[in-house]
Amino acid sequence: MHPEHPPPPAEPSGGTVLVVGDGSVAAALVAMTAVLGWEVVVVDDVEATKDAVGRLGESDAVVVLSHDEDVDGPALAAALDSDAGYVAAMGSRRTQQRRSQWLGDNGVPAERIDKVRGPAGLDIGADTPSEIAVSIVSEIIAVRRGAKIAADTEARRESKG
Repeated sequence: MHPEHPPPPAEPSGGTVLVVGDGSVAAALVAMTAVLGWEVVVVDDVEATKDAVGRLGESDAVVVLSHDEDVDGPALAAALDSDAGYVAAMGSRRTQQRRSQWLGDNGVPAERIDKVRGPAGLDIGADTPSEIAVSIVSEIIAVRRGAKIAADTEARRESKG
């Protein structure tokens, strides 16, 4: 694209992405969602998360980027109790296991815990914050559209688990 020809305005998709946490991946994710015309809400504490998830529907997403144990577990529990169609958390497999343990210890049923996608994003070999944001946005789109690629990524997660 030439500088004198800016990109066309994004077409709103009607979806909201709730980002829990801040940092470079959150900033990249906010930029990516803006290009797509999605509403994005960024929160960094449990109370704000609980308030925000109560307004989410099936076309909405929750992405937990926080690695604060006082935030990520309660945020995921609230997200799993919402109508959000996509719930994911960034972090290593060890971090995912710690979160799953916390959720189970705090009364979240196993079938709900299994709905958390983690590590967040499609397995595209992402390394930089912007690449990670692209992988997360791609997975959100794939889940919303029922694309096979989302199922393939989930199967790879389970086989490595």
